[in-house]
Amino acid sequence: MYDFMHVADFIFKKKEDYRNLSDEDKEKAFFMINRKFARGFPKNAEFFNKKSFDKPSAVDIWYHFFIKKRVQGVPDWYWGLKKEAKSKSIATKDDIEFLMTYYDIKEQDVHFLMEHYPEDVIEELKKYHKFEK
Repeated sequence: MYDFMHVADFIFKKKEDYRNLSDEDKEKAFFMINRKFARGFPKNAEFFNKKSFDKPSAVDIWYHFFIKKRVQGVPDWYWGLKKEAKSKSIATKDDIEFLMTYYDIKEQDVHFLMEHYPEDVIEELKKYHKFEK
């Protein structure tokens, strides 16, 4: 009898021991496994949450999915670990002021854009600095 921690270990680390799992073990571990995997792959987990979906088959699909992805070890998102924030900002205070004035947005909006769309902000700032000279 295995719990969901063992099942997760079999999926991520001890792939050869996955064959030892019974369908009963997979069914019991399904809820927690699917819940944890939803952190990294929410759409996939949502699909498996349908009542009519066979739970042992869903765990098998997760297992083969991670083999195909060539995942070695437990990913950071599985335990909810967040990556450390970058210490260096992509924009100076002047750049932030420019973006606020040019786009008529608030400072918190600029910070949101820098966090979620850094490539676009950098591109806009490059254009600004090119014409500034």
